Amino acid sequence: MKRYWHSAFRLLPAIVAPCIGCASTPPPELRTARNAYQDVLQSEASNLAPADVYEAKRALERAEASFQEDGESAQTQALAYIAGRKATIAKARANTVAAARQRQSALAELEQARSEQTQAMRERLGETSKELAKSQAQLESERRARVAAEQRTADALRSLDAKEDARGLVVTLTGGVLFAVGSSTLLPTAQKRLDDVVAAIKSDPRPMMIVGHTDSMGSEDTNRQLSYKRAEAVRNYIVTHGVREERIQVRGVGASQPISENTTPDGRANNRRVEIIFESSTEPSKR
Repeated sequence: MKRYWHSAFRLLPAIVAPCIGCASTPPPELRTARNAYQDVLQSEASNLAPADVYEAKRALERAEASFQEDGESAQTQALAYIAGRKATIAKARANTVAAARQRQSALAELEQARSEQTQAMRERLGETSKELAKSQAQLESERRARVAAEQRTADALRSLDAKEDARGLVVTLTGGVLFAVGSSTLLPTAQKRLDDVVAAIKSDPRPMMIVGHTDSMGSEDTNRQLSYKRAEAVRNYIVTHGVREERIQVRGVGASQPISENTTPDGRANNRRVEIIFESSTEPSKR
């Protein structure tokens, strides 16, 4: 049928041509119908709406035949008007089909783009999940390493008679072993004791507090300054032997926190001490 329609379209000029030389002038409706049909033939309507184009062709043939027989009669005008309308309808139908196809193509492209975007998002999410799992594994590994380091430190410090109290794990260094009376200079005998402390705490990342104490001999201001200098001396020694300085805070409390009576030489010796305190958790010190 399509081949027949195309053959018919090619024959139309032969149908119309004799009328162009007719003595009678074709009515406006017929001229309009001819132009409309020629416009349809030059468009994609033959491919997109062939049935409507065929109907427009047949209508124009009827109008041309009427014009040849009756000239500008009312019937010719009516048939020409119908032919023009059918040509207009054919072109409109072709435009509708073209728009529908374009819309379908656009939707297909949009769906393809969405599919590609979804796939890309899935791939990114997969990569993110892998990175997150890797980070979590690293964090867990670091946590276990910290716990193990803390446990090793705790075991080593307990071998140095460290005690647990409300402040954390406390290593007490007797003043008589570290300093002469009234002095903040470390004694030669202090080296072995402090070397043991350094070996115990070097691999532990936790912050620590070094607190110096004195007995009650001397003024309060003198004792506070002396206790601070003693704590500083311990800090300086362990820093020079590999412990990071930023981990350490220093305080001097003078004679304000005795652990023995200050009325006997032994009691005063116990009060002349330096404490190294590790908090029980791995949180940074807030002291």
